[in-house]
Amino acid sequence: MIEFILEIILEILCDLFAETIAEIALEFGLESLSHSLRRGRSANPVLAGTGFMLFGAAIGFLMSLFFPERIIPATSLKGISLIVSPLGAGTVMHAFGKWRRSRGCETSFLATFWGGALFAFSMAVTRWIMVGRFSP
Repeated sequence: MIEFILEIILEILCDLFAETIAEIALEFGLESLSHSLRRGRSANPVLAGTGFMLFGAAIGFLMSLFFPERIIPATSLKGISLIVSPLGAGTVMHAFGKWRRSRGCETSFLATFWGGALFAFSMAVTRWIMVGRFSP
């Protein structure tokens, strides 16, 4: 029983770590782009959310090509990362955005709970579909 709980915790932590690192790198990259394109205009949250879902799906697809197997062996709770990872990543990105704004920096929609959660969810769904298709 304890092994089962440890496997679930390890899977969640690995997914959260990978998605959060990817999101923070994307946030920094988009931050520089947004300053050159946006010039103080506020982004439409629906369009921004759609864009981050597309970015998440693209990164999930690329990760599936390079790592076509599950990172952690399957447990009896398949798909738990589809719920826990977006919640964790959204919380981390909300805290990251709050930290950046407290220092006077502008942030994109990704540095909100919903931006981070949408990105992580689309990335997790894409990996879940792709890994399920290719794994034995």
